[in-house]
Amino acid sequence: MGFFRKNRVDRSRLVLSYIMAGLCLLLIIGNVASFLIIPKITGTIAVLLSNVITILLMLIAIRPLNVLIQREFDKKADELALKAKEQKEMQERIASLESENRELASRLDTVSQTSGLPANVNFSFKVETMTYDKSGYIVKEEPLERFLEDPAYKIADKKSLGDRITRWIEDNLNHPGEKKVLYIGKYYIKASIGIDFTKVKFSLSGDSIVLFGVRFTKLNDLAINRSEDDVNHCWLLSDNEFETTINRSDFYREFTEEYARLRAQEADAALEEEVDSLCSHYTAVFRENLTQRFPSVTFCDTIDDSTASWFSLKDHLNDGRILGIASNMFLMADIMSDSLKQLPAGKDLGSLS
Repeated sequence: MGFFRKNRVDRSRLVLSYIMAGLCLLLIIGNVASFLIIPKITGTIAVLLSNVITILLMLIAIRPLNVLIQREFDKKADELALKAKEQKEMQERIASLESENRELASRLDTVSQTSGLPANVNFSFKVETMTYDKSGYIVKEEPLERFLEDPAYKIADKKSLGDRITRWIEDNLNHPGEKKVLYIGKYYIKASIGIDFTKVKFSLSGDSIVLFGVRFTKLNDLAINRSEDDVNHCWLLSDNEFETTINRSDFYREFTEEYARLRAQEADAALEEEVDSLCSHYTAVFRENLTQRFPSVTFCDTIDDSTASWFSLKDHLNDGRILGIASNMFLMADIMSDSLKQLPAGKDLGSLS
C-alpha cells in the first residue's frame, strides 16, 4: 500500500518520528529564513538553492511522516474492525432472538389450539387406569420470509448459483406473489393413565407411614384408529392479485417437509404436557383424600437417597399396619372412576370425602 506498512507502530518509533518530523520542519523554516536574511546571493540562485534544500529536507522527512500516517491509519483500521465485529455480533444476536421468539410463539399457538378442544377421559379399573383420548387439527399460516435465514428449515443452506436461479424462476415466473406456508395436520393421543399399585412401596417412620409411587402416570400408549379422511397438508402458497397457487417445486420440498415435522413434534409435546398436567392434578386429588382418612400417611416422590427400609405394597396386603390404607386406596380408585364418568362436561372432581 505505497509507503504504508502493515506492522503496528511501536511507541519508541512513534516518539522518534515526531522528533524527526519536527526537526525537518524547523530546518525547512530555517532554510527559508536564511535566504531571506542573506542578501549577497542573487535572487535566482537563492530561490534555486532554497528549493533544492527544501526538497532534500522533505525527502528526509518522508520516513518519519510515513510512521505518523501509519499510526493514524492503524488507529482508524482498528476502530472500523471493532465496529464491524460489534455489528456482526449484534446481527447474529438479533437473528437468534428472532428465531427463538418465532419458535416460542409457534409453541404457544400449538398449545392454545390443542387445549381448546374437548377431550374424552374415561376411567377403567385395572391397576386404576383411565383412558385419555383426544384428537383434533392444528392449522397454521405464516409468511415464508420468517424462515429464509433459519438453517433449521433447509432454505438458508441453498446458496449455490443453481439454487439461486431455481428460486428466482419459482418466485418470479412460475409462482409470483407473496409466499406463505399453510399447515393443516391431524393429531391424536390415546393413552391409559393411572396408578400402578405394583410399584407402590411403603416405609414406617414412628407412627407415620410413608408411601412411595402413589402417583398417576401414563401407563401405555394405546392403538389409534386413523381415518382415511384425515387432512394432513403442508403447502407453500403464492398469493398475487390474480390467483393463489401451490408451489410444489423440489426447491421448497425440504422446507415444507421439515416445517410439517416440527409442527407435528410441537403438537405431540403439547399433548404430552396435557397428560402430565392431568396426572399431577389427579395425583393431588387422590393424595388429599387419602390423608383426610389417614392423617398419619405421608408421601414421597423419590427414594434414591433414602436410608429407610421400603416394602412392596402388593407383597404386604395382609399386614395389619397397611391393610386398611391399601383397601381404601383401591376403593378410592374405584370411586374416582365412577365419579368422573358421571361428571358433566367441563366439571372436575373435588373431594371424595
